[in-house]
Amino acid sequence: MYKIKSILPIISAVLNAVIVGFSLLFTKNAVAVLPPLFTLAYRFSIAFLIMSLLILFKVIKVNYKNKNLKILLLFSIVQPVMFFTFQAYGMKYASSSEAGIIMALTPIIIMIMSYYFLKENISTRQRSFALLSVFGVMVIYIMNGITLNKSFLGPFLIFLSVISTSSYTVMAKKLSTSFTPIELTYGMMLVGATFFNICALIFYGETLSMKSFLTTLQNKPFLIAILYLSFLSSIGTSFLSNYSVSKMDAAIVGIFSNLSTVVSIFAGVFVLNESFYVYHFIGTAMILAGVIGVNKKLNLASAKEEKEEQ
Repeated sequence: MYKIKSILPIISAVLNAVIVGFSLLFTKNAVAVLPPLFTLAYRFSIAFLIMSLLILFKVIKVNYKNKNLKILLLFSIVQPVMFFTFQAYGMKYASSSEAGIIMALTPIIIMIMSYYFLKENISTRQRSFALLSVFGVMVIYIMNGITLNKSFLGPFLIFLSVISTSSYTVMAKKLSTSFTPIELTYGMMLVGATFFNICALIFYGETLSMKSFLTTLQNKPFLIAILYLSFLSSIGTSFLSNYSVSKMDAAIVGIFSNLSTVVSIFAGVFVLNESFYVYHFIGTAMILAGVIGVNKKLNLASAKEEKEEQ
């Protein structure tokens, strides 16, 4: 039997992927009401408010005394600021198939970065299963049909978002020795809320008013979507990711990101009544086999360490 503490990081990584997978549905509902920049401002403002209230009532604790806040600021600029900015504008100029294929490279980029910056040693078997997972995502998007845009800007911005989220994962591993997952998450929410609200004021200041703010929140589909994106997709995924990477290798955590593609597919099938084709099954099987293969190796190593401790 594995100790609970060795299973929790894996559960956290899976839950993170599930939340991200469903977030696409809620993002579509939110941006149907407001532009992406407005949505991000709402999202991180509410997330920051929720965490602030939890801290105020001592449900959670943070302590930044004698800690390097400059590196925390840089960390929070990388994600959510850079990641969501590049992703939002990248999706504007890139097709969903282009974006999906490029974003499937995230685990590989994380693996490369973790090797050079964290000195993590991933076995050949784990690398092979990681590639299998990436190819599974690519199979799904390629078979869906690739739409190529003439502009190189969109794919380039999506690639920068991949670099951003990969850098975030590696930095989270480094900072996990100085900050708790909650402290990292709260810093991210504060910087995200500040940045996106300033941007909203700059670009849409003339149309902003308290009346329009309250009117928007009366839109039930938007309210449900923004609460999901704020509480689960912002606070939840940030905390779960920060926790997982503090307990496992960054490269291993990165593999779980491809599970969100599987969740998105099944969410589309069962919620939006979208079709499920054979290539969806093949791609899903490849992704799951890749994730399980990588973590089977991880679990064997954990069991060996526990046996040695005894």
